[in-house]
Amino acid sequence: MQIASLIFLFLASTITVFVASTHTYNDIPQIISNEVRELKVTKKISHNLTRAVNDLVKIKDKKTSNHLFCQTCDLVIRQIIAYRRSGANKESMVAFFRKLCRTFATWGGVACDGYINIEIDTVLYIIDNRKDLTVHRVCAIAFQPKNCTDPNAHKWTVDLPPKRKTVKTHHPSHSEASPLKVLHLTDFHYDPLYEPGSNAACNVPLCCQKSNGPPSKATNAAGYWGDYHVCDTPWHSITELMTHLKDAHKTFDLIYYTGDIVSHRSWATTKDENVKAIKELFQLFNKTFKATPLYPILGNHEPHPTDFYSPGNVTSKVSTQWIFDLMASEWKRWLPDETKATILAGGYYTVLVKPKFRIIALNSNVCFISNLWLLYHDEDPYDQLKWLVDVLTKAEKDGEKVHILSHIPPGEIQCLQRWTSQFRKIVDRFAPIIVAHFNGHTHLDELRLFRDPTNHKKIINVAYNAGSFTTFVGFNPNYRTYDVDANTLEVLDYDHYTYNLTKANQNKDKDPEWYKLYSFKDAYGLKNTTYDSLTDLIGRMSRNRTLMQQYFRYQGRDSDPYTAQGCDDTCLRKLVCGITAVEASESIQCQNIKKRTT
Repeated sequence: MQIASLIFLFLASTITVFVASTHTYNDIPQIISNEVRELKVTKKISHNLTRAVNDLVKIKDKKTSNHLFCQTCDLVIRQIIAYRRSGANKESMVAFFRKLCRTFATWGGVACDGYINIEIDTVLYIIDNRKDLTVHRVCAIAFQPKNCTDPNAHKWTVDLPPKRKTVKTHHPSHSEASPLKVLHLTDFHYDPLYEPGSNAACNVPLCCQKSNGPPSKATNAAGYWGDYHVCDTPWHSITELMTHLKDAHKTFDLIYYTGDIVSHRSWATTKDENVKAIKELFQLFNKTFKATPLYPILGNHEPHPTDFYSPGNVTSKVSTQWIFDLMASEWKRWLPDETKATILAGGYYTVLVKPKFRIIALNSNVCFISNLWLLYHDEDPYDQLKWLVDVLTKAEKDGEKVHILSHIPPGEIQCLQRWTSQFRKIVDRFAPIIVAHFNGHTHLDELRLFRDPTNHKKIINVAYNAGSFTTFVGFNPNYRTYDVDANTLEVLDYDHYTYNLTKANQNKDKDPEWYKLYSFKDAYGLKNTTYDSLTDLIGRMSRNRTLMQQYFRYQGRDSDPYTAQGCDDTCLRKLVCGITAVEASESIQCQNIKKRTT
């Protein structure tokens, strides 16, 4: 999960106001130009603009709203770029952004100033050095879910080798030995500033900290073990999890950690604080799991600024190369020396766990549209997808089976469309050797199924999202264990563990009561986890409302607030659609599903 970068959130706030501020569509461009131009010299907002905020809800047609949104984005971005290129210095740009943020965003002055101070150097670097930067490019990337387009976008591709003859493909038989036990942890979002009893309903993008002051009422007091409000994870909750894992499970053969260590306090991060949090968690993992092989990957929150992964050829002032340098050092306790080169190059690596079993760990955060560096360079950042093809090609030749670890799950709506389409193409080509994907990021317990592009009734690949340990926002903490066949490397089943945060917080002197929420096969009536069974499952889900209500509850780990919000028929249809949405374009289509009319 991300708190989007300053420029994106500023636009999201300002544009919706502008769009609603007119009674006729033809007035929109002039209103925008006038208002943005005035904000460079004044803080005053016209009465018409103020009144327009109240008209926002009247724009109900999504297609019309998206069109106006994208049109307005073009005009706002044109003002920003032109102001800088007309000679505005850094101080002038900071002052301009402060007016925009304080006028239209709801974070308050502290968060506004924090985002601006952290991100301004990157914003100005991109405007100054990407000479062909266009408003269409910015809006198409920043507001991809709104279907904004760039007619001049470069449709880059990743070359694939021809398919090998299937008759020569080796299919290992299922092992009679005990399955491998794999622990999947993800999205801890450790908050060093978490303060039990502090205000959990504050006016900045992350609460439950001493600086948020006392709560206005008892129900807004941050819980001891965590909180359902906009809050992250205290250290004592993380150490309790480690103790529980050692006590409740004899041993694990492998551990996957799929990213996001740093908290959501993105307007106030520093490089040093991020480094400290990352080192503390990895040291705890090392102490807890000792010699057990652990395979970590980066999340979008590890760098500073949040979400930003810079190209390798930018100046040191705005470069995020330090995060790769840090990971190369921290991960060497678990990974072989030969992984160092690709970790330093882009935060990704591959390991042959044992003969015929390969793990590929990706840095998919580069595709996240809040990664502002996509505006500077978006064509296969770090040549990672090209490298992925090369690794898979050799793995196929050597008869290996592959697990792919990736923070951003397939089909994430905020992953660059071109990246997701190329990744999907790679998975389609190498589906016979890619046994499973393991993801995080969304904080949701999710299943993603790849369909055969020539036969949509046929499932050819599967991705598992293990939810999150953080409660951000409204979730119960969780972890997951998989039974993996020792020969085929297929997931035979998994168990999902959680505890009820409400009950846990009622007695802070007692450890939380962990329990198994469900087992995959039992919960969904599966004979096995073959692609044929998963094909049958998605068919049953599309017809069975009760089954999908269960899927909805499990997404939030049966938490009290998540379950209370409910999921109507339109919501359920979007959930079903999302299970087979493995490209961003498909996820956008799922979100645009309308309520059925009679």
